[in-house]
Amino acid sequence: MKNPLKIEGYDLLSKKVYRILKKEIIKGSFKPGNKILEFAIAQQMGVSRTPVREAIRQLAAEGFVALNPNQGVVVKSVSAENIREILQIHSVLEGLAARLACEVINKEGLKELENYLNEMENLQKTGDSIAYSEVDLKFHDTIDNYCQNSRLIKMRKNIADQAKRFRISSLRISKRLKESYKEHQKILEAFKAKDAKKADSLSQKHIQNALKNILKRVLEKENNGEIIA
Repeated sequence: MKNPLKIEGYDLLSKKVYRILKKEIIKGSFKPGNKILEFAIAQQMGVSRTPVREAIRQLAAEGFVALNPNQGVVVKSVSAENIREILQIHSVLEGLAARLACEVINKEGLKELENYLNEMENLQKTGDSIAYSEVDLKFHDTIDNYCQNSRLIKMRKNIADQAKRFRISSLRISKRLKESYKEHQKILEAFKAKDAKKADSLSQKHIQNALKNILKRVLEKENNGEIIA
């Protein structure tokens, strides 16, 4: 079995360690409350503890892990307040990216969005929320690629990475896949009409709708005393 933590290649090690650990946290391989042991990770990846320590510091700065003097490095759980703050920012960034991209996107870009939308239509019918979420991300990444603002792209990616931890659970809520598909359909229509203001508004609304669904689920879990992934 292939080791997903094995480091290969010659890129800066701390960046590779950071990318792999973040990916595994987002996927749920490391659950909220799990400890991340420097020496164990270093051994699995075949590196020294220094790049692991640097990667952990970056993950802590982004809110994925907590550096606890008594417990060491622990994967952070997600509270309703955390989610509310993250998605409020995410909706604004998503809207701005859509507004800027709508003004300059070409026929190839529109075709790419349409292809992703077709995939999403099929996936929402089968109920495959994980595969749907991956295509959903590609749809929005395509918009990012056309917004022509590198700082915005970086900010949006950072906040979107944090949102990934609970987006899939939102799509599992009854009828949310179908609703999400319709929201993306309207966003694409705004792009085709070159209506940048509407593309902004619809993109923000899309994230806000996701927020409502996620918060509903999280509050239910918090009331039951469960740890939020």
